[in-house]
Amino acid sequence: MIKLKAKENDVDRTLFKYLVKILDNVPISRIEKVFREKDIKVNGIRTKDKQYKIKLNDDIEVYGIVSPTKPFLQNEANINFKVIYEDKNLIIIDKPVNIAIHSEPNCLDDQVLKYLNYKKTSSFKPSSIGRLDKKTSGLIIYAKNYAALVEFQEKQKCFDKIYQFVSNFNDEKLDITVRIKKDIENEKMEVDPKFGVKARTIFWVDNNKKFAQIMTGKKHQIRATLSYLKCPILGDTKYGGERAKRMFLHSYSLTFHKLSQDFEEYNEQIFISQPKW
Repeated sequence: MIKLKAKENDVDRTLFKYLVKILDNVPISRIEKVFREKDIKVNGIRTKDKQYKIKLNDDIEVYGIVSPTKPFLQNEANINFKVIYEDKNLIIIDKPVNIAIHSEPNCLDDQVLKYLNYKKTSSFKPSSIGRLDKKTSGLIIYAKNYAALVEFQEKQKCFDKIYQFVSNFNDEKLDITVRIKKDIENEKMEVDPKFGVKARTIFWVDNNKKFAQIMTGKKHQIRATLSYLKCPILGDTKYGGERAKRMFLHSYSLTFHKLSQDFEEYNEQIFISQPKW
């Protein structure tokens, strides 16, 4: 039998997701079986309710599980990002170019966990909010607790996200909506007026610098749209850009809006990272 006690960073997770996160060495199919057979007690009462919302200090007992957690592995990441802002809820990072967010050696996730000296004490692990391509540099947010993760993920569509880029785009301002879909064969996105999903982007030029504000947040929408406009980003060879020392796309600024009362201190705050090119 495994005994667990819910921590602050577990509160409001469903019981199922809590166990998936905590019992990270146990297959999901085995956790499903635990629910089917009611081999779980919450505060002394057997349950099979996957949607039960965890409360602070809940006592949780799970029967029939062995080797519940993965062995500890030393984090060998090399920290090479710049911190733009940090407090108890968030860390906003200036991501270097050619650093993947997930699933690669020395990815940004591993760097952040090492920077924060993360040790597993609950079902929560510091996590990125939104995404950046490996070849894109600039601002990205990490949540340092579960409440912040939920809040900022839910409100992402209310944030202003502005990117700076280099290409032959020269319109003073262009507000354009295209439909894009995945080109599986070439592992990229492409404009398809019939079958794609809508992706709206506003492009403009200011003092010879070129900016894009994403209004819909679809994968590769800036890259695919500029390629469609015959103005591919310099260095973005996948989308028709000329070869260069890097892909010249940078997450330039973030402005928060419409956050709830618990996080209202962040509303209208602006964070900026100047590109290094």
